[in-house]
Amino acid sequence: MLEQWQQRLRALLADYEHRLAYGNLRGQCFDWPDGGQVATCALVYELPGGSTSQIHVEYNHAEGAFHFIDVDTAEEQSVPDGGEVLQAVAETIRRIPERRLQRLRQDIERWFGEGKSSHEVFLEINKLLQTDFKGGSLTHPELKAGIAYVLELGRQQAPAG
Repeated sequence: MLEQWQQRLRALLADYEHRLAYGNLRGQCFDWPDGGQVATCALVYELPGGSTSQIHVEYNHAEGAFHFIDVDTAEEQSVPDGGEVLQAVAETIRRIPERRLQRLRQDIERWFGEGKSSHEVFLEINKLLQTDFKGGSLTHPELKAGIAYVLELGRQQAPAG
């Protein structure tokens, strides 16, 4: 059963793995050296700037149940239905671009909050474009959205006159 579930997970990941818009999403499944009682699948992705996030699913063979953190409630879920877990993983993956854009906006707000000028914030965004850390870089749509947000906040902060 677990092997079939892992095959379905790999099929789900195929459309998203190593794509920048999904934070260079990648994953690995393995059994813990506890006599094979628990199998773990860890999916890792980055947000702009390189902060790493993880989707973590465990399968406990003795319980016959999957354990994961629900993306909406942030509470641990324990379910026997692997299909339900795959739906939750798919929903989390679907939200990665949204989380990446949210992180970029938070960084832009923080930079302005630190007193940086629009020019200095553009320089910070440029650093993100040039990072060697693939998942920490920006896509072209993220860049456009980031520039638009800098201009919007810059206008709000510009002195009237």
